[in-house]
Formats: sequence, C-alpha cells, structure tokens
Amino acid sequence: MTKSSAKPVPAHLRSKAAVRAVDRRVPGKRAPQVAKRTLTSENILTTVANGAVSLPVIVRSAFRPKTSKSLREKIMLGVTAINDCRYCAWGHSHWAAAQGVSEDVIELILGNVHPSLVTSDPREAAAILFGQHYAEHLGRIDRDSLRNLRRHFSPAEVREIVAYVHFITFTNLGGNTVDVVLDRLVAEGRPISAVEGAAGAALAPVLFTLVALVKLGKIVGTDKRRAKRHRPAARGEM
Repeated sequence: MTKSSAKPVPAHLRSKAAVRAVDRRVPGKRAPQVAKRTLTSENILTTVANGAVSLPVIVRSAFRPKTSKSLREKIMLGVTAINDCRYCAWGHSHWAAAQGVSEDVIELILGNVHPSLVTSDPREAAAILFGQHYAEHLGRIDRDSLRNLRRHFSPAEVREIVAYVHFITFTNLGGNTVDVVLDRLVAEGRPISAVEGAAGAALAPVLFTLVALVKLGKIVGTDKRRAKRHRPAARGEM
C-alpha cells in the first residue's frame, strides 16, 4: 500500500495548547496566507456535486452512524490537515474533543503525522489515511488506500467514510475560498477569480453561522458535557 509521507509535527502542534492556539485564530487577525486550495472553475462542479451527494449520508450518520462519531472527526481532521482550512481545523478540533478524542490525538492529526503513529487501531489508521490520500491527490481516490479501507470496513461503512471525505473537502475548500475573498477585500490578498468571488460571497454567511454555533456550544458548555460522557470509551485510542 502506498503510504503518505509523514511530516514532522510543528512545534506549535506538539504543545498541549495546540487546540487553544487554533481557537485563537478564529475569528481574528489571520497570519499571512500561503497558497491554499480553493473552489475554482476546474474543481467547483465536482467538489460541490460530491458534497451534495454526501449530504444525505452525513445527515443520516448524525442519528444512525455506521462508524463511530469520533472516527468521523478524526477523518475530517486528517483531510483538513492537508487542505489547511483554519475554520475546519478550529471547529472539528472542538467537535473531536466533544466526542472524547484527546488533545494529543488532535494535535498529531493536525500535524499531518502518519495515521499509523496516531492510532494503534488499523481500522482507524486506514480511514484517516484514505482521507489524507484523497486530499493529497487533489480530490482523486487513491486505489491502494481504497482497497485497504475495504479490508477493514463493510460496504456501508466505506460509503459513509467516503461521504465524510467528500463533505469535508467541500467545506475545506469553501473555507479557504472565503478567506481569499476576505483578504482581497482588505487589499492584502492575491487577485481572485470570478468563481472564487462568487463562491466566497455565497458561502461566507453559512461559514460564519457555523462559527457562531460552535462558539455558542462552548459558551453553554455542551462540548464539555459531551467530552465527559465520551471520554471513558476513548481512552484506548492511542
């Protein structure tokens, strides 16, 4: 099986305060942006179509998941680590913690550490690796990682995992597109295309509503209560 190259964990992700560091970035003053994948004329139709097709599976999995919700968050964090969407990194870090995923595991996934070093569970490693390969291959499914996925999961579980990867790819690229539009509005960013401008303007209200909902969950303490409820089941994840 083809393996994703393991990158060293950045110093800021090795710290216990990694999730809080991500927290301070949203919303607030952004660091200078490097080139990130956005919604463009080349990928927008496929990315949006995949996201739309995956939406019913995502909704169903919220009530009757085929795989665990903690695995869902790990997969989404793995894809986000490649696409580097600050909004998704922030939101899914908190949602992962609410599902009992430890800070150490969150830090390792966001640091793009190879899944075999993140978890001792080969099923989880295969799922995270599949998502990372998808992001690294710019939205194309890697056959080796798909075959490995099928060795560990049922067809229904594979469909759910693929839906997670398609959906988080759409939100990653959408969040990055909003950022390049915001940067351009304050004359700090690169020139943007008409597709990026239209997509960023359309997605910004949705994105900031989601950010507000995550913040509300933190204020009322729902994340902490969920994390306390799920923590005993997640202790053996490392």
